Amino acid sequence: MKKFICILLTLLMVFAVVGCSSSSSDDSGNADSGKTELVIWAHNDQEVWINSYQAIADAFTAENPDITIRFETFPYDEFESKVLTSLTSKSGGADIYEMWGGWGTDYASTGALAALPDSMASEIMNDAYPSTFGALEYEGKLYGMPQEFNIESGAMLVNNHLVTDAMPTTWDELIALGKKMTVEENGMTTVEGFDFVNWDGVPYLFTSMILSQGAQYLNEDGTFNFSSPEAVKAFTVLHDLVTVDKVASIEGLTDSSGLEGYYQLYADCAAIVPRGPWTIAEGIELYDLVYGTDFSYEAMPWYGSQPAFAAETGWSMAVNAASPNQEAAFKFLEYFFQDDQILSHNVACGQIPAKKSVAQSAEYLQKFPYAEPLVGILQYGQFIGYFNTDSFKEAINNTFVDYCSGIYANAEDALAALEDVLAGI
Repeated sequence: MKKFICILLTLLMVFAVVGCSSSSSDDSGNADSGKTELVIWAHNDQEVWINSYQAIADAFTAENPDITIRFETFPYDEFESKVLTSLTSKSGGADIYEMWGGWGTDYASTGALAALPDSMASEIMNDAYPSTFGALEYEGKLYGMPQEFNIESGAMLVNNHLVTDAMPTTWDELIALGKKMTVEENGMTTVEGFDFVNWDGVPYLFTSMILSQGAQYLNEDGTFNFSSPEAVKAFTVLHDLVTVDKVASIEGLTDSSGLEGYYQLYADCAAIVPRGPWTIAEGIELYDLVYGTDFSYEAMPWYGSQPAFAAETGWSMAVNAASPNQEAAFKFLEYFFQDDQILSHNVACGQIPAKKSVAQSAEYLQKFPYAEPLVGILQYGQFIGYFNTDSFKEAINNTFVDYCSGIYANAEDALAALEDVLAGI
């Protein structure tokens, strides 16, 4: 049963700060005579991202006065379908798309996206982490510019009001602390000690647990392998954390409010939540919390004996193959990928830079010290795989909910069913 007080508090805090969002699209203005106008589509759910894009665009056009840039923005829940419609029709739309990297597997092979110039593709392949462009690659060509290292493993948000113990250094210490911090009152859980159950949390923790034991979830031919002893062990452990230890509940995947663990942590209803660094800004900006006082971001112990995790290709920019302005569009992408621009954008958006040279720089950590638990483990990440990651995560999450709900008698049965579903993606 959902914790009513936590939901009410969280809703009040979120709505008090952000109010009600509305659909908007900036379609004002026309290209000046004799100038090339680039139209960029982006989602508008993260205002700080739009502000960063605009700052980079303004700096670019100041250096390139023959080019103007106009942004058209859409609510995220409409954005993916807008991009899909535009790219599948292969006409109209934008010159440049802000694109979730995982979508690259759907478009790169269809001719809808323009391949990057060889010089830029070479720079990316030489200086970006493999997972940041894996989904953008097709037959040796790159079809997008990665902005970030999308990571949901290796670190955790910690509520400093609730957790006063020393940070755990082993998996057993982590789970012991999660059990200690879980609070139940009158048959209801009011504080979840280790809330890993959310859209990204279960798939990434599960796959990391397999990899850190030295196993793989993909066979050499690209098919899925979740029948290994390591996979069975990991899925059983996660199931027991929900059904036996009760340090988390499946409501992070079944509740329609969207108030997942990190919102609960910021409302003092969760103690520890494994999540990516982008959530830090929400605690500071939406909840007016003080980093280091109210909450912190700490290294999370690995389940197995070695650091290992999967990462999907995150936010990127791609050029429409139907655009008549490809030369100008690629010029903008090359400008965006410069060290100073990619650094400022990732710092503003609370992300890890895709470029190794920038992510490992002293300047980046000086400007974004929250990333300290992550920058030392990026080399242990592997590209999640060339498949639709939304379908992958949905299949794992649905199977996990069913397993925790008693539909499957054991992990072996649940994972056999999961493999059957994944065979179709």
